[in-house]
Amino acid sequence: MVTKQKTIITNRKQAITSLVLMVIILVLLNVVAGFYYFRLDLTSEQRYSVLKPTKTMVKDLKDVVTIKVYLDGDLDAGYTRLKDATRNLLKELRAYGGTNIEYEFINPMAIQNLDERKAMVKDLMERGVTPTPLNTGNKTEIKQQLIFPGAIVTYAGREIAVQLLDMQKAPKPREVMANPEVQLEYLNHCEIQLEYKFASAIQKLLQSRPTRVVFIQGHGELSPIETADLRRTLEGSDMQFEVKDMYLPDAYYIPAIVDVAIVAKPQANFDEKDKYKLDQFVMHGGKIIWLVDGSNASIDSLMINKSGQFVQGIENGYNLQDMLFKYGARINGDVIQDLNNCNQIPMVMGFSGGSPQTKMFPWYYFPVLISDNNHPIIRNVDPVESFFPSSIDTVRNPGITKTILLHTGDNAKAQMAPTRVHFGILMSKPNPEYYNQKKIPVAVLLEGQFESVYKNRMSPDFLAASDTIPALKFVEQSKANKMIVISNGDIIRNELRSDSTYYGLGYYKYTGQLYGNKDFILNCIQYLLDDRGIIDTRNKEVKLRLLNTAEIESHKLKWQLINILLPIVLVVLFGFGFSAYRKRKYAR
Repeated sequence: MVTKQKTIITNRKQAITSLVLMVIILVLLNVVAGFYYFRLDLTSEQRYSVLKPTKTMVKDLKDVVTIKVYLDGDLDAGYTRLKDATRNLLKELRAYGGTNIEYEFINPMAIQNLDERKAMVKDLMERGVTPTPLNTGNKTEIKQQLIFPGAIVTYAGREIAVQLLDMQKAPKPREVMANPEVQLEYLNHCEIQLEYKFASAIQKLLQSRPTRVVFIQGHGELSPIETADLRRTLEGSDMQFEVKDMYLPDAYYIPAIVDVAIVAKPQANFDEKDKYKLDQFVMHGGKIIWLVDGSNASIDSLMINKSGQFVQGIENGYNLQDMLFKYGARINGDVIQDLNNCNQIPMVMGFSGGSPQTKMFPWYYFPVLISDNNHPIIRNVDPVESFFPSSIDTVRNPGITKTILLHTGDNAKAQMAPTRVHFGILMSKPNPEYYNQKKIPVAVLLEGQFESVYKNRMSPDFLAASDTIPALKFVEQSKANKMIVISNGDIIRNELRSDSTYYGLGYYKYTGQLYGNKDFILNCIQYLLDDRGIIDTRNKEVKLRLLNTAEIESHKLKWQLINILLPIVLVVLFGFGFSAYRKRKYAR
């Protein structure tokens, strides 16, 4: 009896000791967790982790970033998932940014007072948070409401609106009705973009001034109306860009306050003075996007002269060829044709009842450009339309890294100019053997330390005079810099309607298809300016693992029993097993 009591007392002491030790360990772990953040993301695509550039940026914050998210309330499954993904992302940002990241979720429609609710809705719309209708309920009752899938990010007295939805990629209602999974895929895409949108917004608020982009003028470049859609997008409230035109012949130099210069489809030669201004802009750290044609091919000329156009190569590249060659690229005087990846044009095949009868034909001179690399500029961007592009050769230059951003498909050819382009090629079937060139480059990224094309060409007197003015000081070699060379100026041009309004950039009016031209150009600009690597967050890839709806409907009862009863049965079995184990262990 005494032995039994001693055993009970000993077991009780051991249990109390174990409990105390466990409590102490848990307290210590919580204390340590307060100083060190750790999270294990077991997803293959690191779905729940922010990338290093975002971590670094929020860790370096000097003031508080306040984020108010207005996606809240009675939501369906898709928007609830988007809200939860937003909350998880903001938790992750707060884990790295600490008290410098504050956020809250607000439901504007929960305000009881009607006048106050209307005032808040109006205020949100004026500040850039756009509402969208949402239908919730079941088969017998449908409830329609407004939701606000957006947020306001505030820093240092300035704010920027963040749209959680990508309205350009929003599916049409008839597409959703035909296939409900389209809506889930769209919301998944929006979820992928969350980190980029919030990181980009914070990055823009950290800037002391708007980013300045100038379109170079004075050599027959595209007019403002021909680049209006890109300008409108850049100048939008969420982009924080300031867009200007610069008539280069009248300028002494391109000032350092300019961040990006765009040379968009020149039609006349640059004199040496203007070339020197562009060259020194690069040497002083400026970024340039060159969109220069390699030939004079034009669809307008073909429409005027049905017999065809005699296309000539622009061998001197409007007197820019030596500069581009020095930097690492050469635009060739040819015209590319792509047998398989190309746009279509309408041709009149006859008349019926006085009305022309048209038919669409593949027009090999309008290649649809793609990319097979994983570079942040082009990753997840739709194919890009082009019009009479030329090929680009990269030049051996050890100090410059070349990355091909856009190229043709595997059945293409570069037809050397001079040559004749005519609609007659549509009347016969092409011979695939002639289209044997693969992945002809059309856009290339150059990165490195560029050497001035005017090195060892300037007189001592000029150099001595330029040294007296820092902004005009001649620089022989740049520091680490970037530029992009594209051999087709029409990639940046939006098409015009007959009433002088314009289509969106990348919209092909003959087929109604929207290509990725705008996203591509925006990515180019942001990559050139992005020293933190925030653009990498735009191109995260997250797989959407959808349920098999047909399997669910046909075996609904089975899956309900598995999901509801099986966990209960397992818990009960575990309880009986654990009880039996204790009886056997502690029984006399």
